[in-house]
Amino acid sequence: MKKFTAGLLLLSAFLLTGCASTFTSHIKTVNQLPEALQDKSYTLTEHPEQAKEPEYLHATEDIKARLQELGFSEVASEKATLKISLQLISIPGNVHVSSLYGPVSYIVTPSGMVIPMGGFNTRLLYSGFLRYPYPMGVRSVFYPRYIRPFYSPFAFGRLNDPFYGSQLEARQYFDHGIEVRINDAKTGKLLYAVTAKTNQADENIDPYIALLVESALREFPNKTGESKVEIELEK
Repeated sequence: MKKFTAGLLLLSAFLLTGCASTFTSHIKTVNQLPEALQDKSYTLTEHPEQAKEPEYLHATEDIKARLQELGFSEVASEKATLKISLQLISIPGNVHVSSLYGPVSYIVTPSGMVIPMGGFNTRLLYSGFLRYPYPMGVRSVFYPRYIRPFYSPFAFGRLNDPFYGSQLEARQYFDHGIEVRINDAKTGKLLYAVTAKTNQADENIDPYIALLVESALREFPNKTGESKVEIELEK
């Protein structure tokens, strides 16, 4: 009974661990802030083309909440020391084409470039060393080898095989991101810029806005360069 209970607890822990997933975003930062930023008063300048979109309003609320946590205060534009701007990025990315049974797997970039990828290993299905790869019926003295009527002697192009000729699946991915820029209100000089991007199969950016804001400002102020942020999610 004790062994059964211990096994059940181990299985439960495994299942709980398996529920977690990771959100990954790539960060690019330009940091020209002074060592000590005394005045953190700011005004948020709206993007002229995105300001009325629901996703942009969502991102604006999240940005303001995060800036407040970082000690920034929103004031009237004439009193602000800083101007902060926000832009959403959502563009079609790569298309991943694959076949469930065949070794077909490649990526098509937005520019049209085709990048071959590793697919399902069908060496046993299409081995060039075995005329009839594996059992398909009853073996007898008259048929010392198992007959597979769909076999093709060619290394490629076995489209007459029911496994190889499976329907291709194309999945479109999208590059979603946000860009936050901090400029000096008087001179217009760029003080800080950060871009957070993620690649997702969902064309809608809204579910990822909060995570992108968290990723972009998690290490504020981050040093100039590129980095990656991973956030553990619970399903």
